[in-house]
Amino acid sequence: MDEKIYQITEQIVQLHRKAYEVYLPLVEDVCSRIVSEDELSHLLDYVLDFAFDEKILGLYKRVCRRYSYIYPSCVKSYIEAYREMWEDEDSCSTELFDEKEDKMF
Repeated sequence: MDEKIYQITEQIVQLHRKAYEVYLPLVEDVCSRIVSEDELSHLLDYVLDFAFDEKILGLYKRVCRRYSYIYPSCVKSYIEAYREMWEDEDSCSTELFDEKEDKMF
C-alpha cells in the first residue's frame, strides 16, 4: 500500500513538472505581446487548473500582472476564480498582486 501511494505521489510530481514545462513558453509568449481577451482567457483557464503549485502560480501571477490594465475585468474574474478554487477559507488571503506592484486587487 505504501509503495502505491509513493508511486501516485511521484506521478503527481511529474505531472506538475510537465505542466510547468508546457505552460512556461506559453506564458512567455503571451507576456511578450498583446493578445486578445479570448486568448488570455484560454491560457488562464488552463494554468488555473495547476495554480495550487507554487511555480505554476508564479506563471499565473505573471500573466495576471501583465494584463491587469489591459483587461482589468477579465483579470479580476480570474483572480476571484483562483481564490475560490485554491484558497482556504480559514487562511489569510494570498494576494496575487503585491501591494507595491498593484493596489487594484
